[in-house]
Amino acid sequence: MVTVLATLGFLAFGWLLVLVGATQGTLARELGVGLEETGGLAAAVSLGLGVGVVLAGPAVDRWPRRPLFVAATATVALALQGAALAEGVFVLGLALALAGLGAGVFETVVNTVVPESFPGHAERRLALVHTGATVGAVTAPPLIVALSGSGGSAAAFRTASLLFGATALLGSLVRLLPPASGAPAAAPSRAPRLLALLPLLVATAAYVGFETALTAFAPALGVARGVEPERAVAGISALWMGLLVGRLLFLLWRGRVGPAWLLAQGVIALLVFAALSRTAIGLETGLGLLGIVLGSTFPILMALTARAFPERAGTAVGLVAGAGALGGVLVPWCAGALGGRLGPAALAAVLGLCCAGLASAGYAELRRRG
Repeated sequence: MVTVLATLGFLAFGWLLVLVGATQGTLARELGVGLEETGGLAAAVSLGLGVGVVLAGPAVDRWPRRPLFVAATATVALALQGAALAEGVFVLGLALALAGLGAGVFETVVNTVVPESFPGHAERRLALVHTGATVGAVTAPPLIVALSGSGGSAAAFRTASLLFGATALLGSLVRLLPPASGAPAAAPSRAPRLLALLPLLVATAAYVGFETALTAFAPALGVARGVEPERAVAGISALWMGLLVGRLLFLLWRGRVGPAWLLAQGVIALLVFAALSRTAIGLETGLGLLGIVLGSTFPILMALTARAFPERAGTAVGLVAGAGALGGVLVPWCAGALGGRLGPAALAAVLGLCCAGLASAGYAELRRRG
């Protein structure tokens, strides 16, 4: 039942991840949102996520997990209702940041409880759970466009709110494993060491930054290549369909999983994105390939982190996921600012650097582990 709850929760999470990108056209008409503002809204979600995952880490290691799960998902539901009522970009950004904060707590609870519940195959179980996010992100954009066309962006925000509200209700009925230790504080020697976590911190920041920015700016990249705005939104679905396929393929893998995967994924993603940026491949095809390559990246990062610090898995997972959220704040903001001033080529350059950062961090972690 834990797997079912976590997967359904990530289905709603997938909607949240694509809300900004999929409502970009509607928000432009309603509130005058441009590239820079779109990057700011995507960054607001990621900022909230970052605060949520970091704050949740120690709490998950000490407190009962079910109340945390319910409170977190209910917070997202309420914040998205607030987003539906927002009449300006600033208020909308605040509501999305609060939604991100609740989602960050939810994410840390799940990314900690699932490896603890299935220690023998944590990577594959997390990949299975995270398919919920990819299914949500694949199916959401066309539905959001349809909802926005009839009821404006508020209809899309309210639908996402209902999904998180249903998750909160289901979560109140499911038992989650208690913390491994009831001690109020961990021994200093067992606390996660930032230096040991550094490659994972960098890898997660690069990956999440890339995914967040690409989700937000896929329509803009498509329009820059002459694709109709409505069809360009399909690029978001193509990316997340690729992520779904990549995670499903990863479930079939029975060999060892380690930092070498991160190195390979970063290099291949850089090559595919370079080809996409140079129009050698179609928009949907290129974004789909990127998704396939990177589908297992985040589950692998979370599992490697939890396994490295079993005594304080929640704190370690929170720190690494927090670095990812920081990347999700900085990369869309930088990409949007540079893209708005210098054009799509500058936006693409920022995203290419993220792929290189993932590969470099994977190599550093591989060397660190010997």
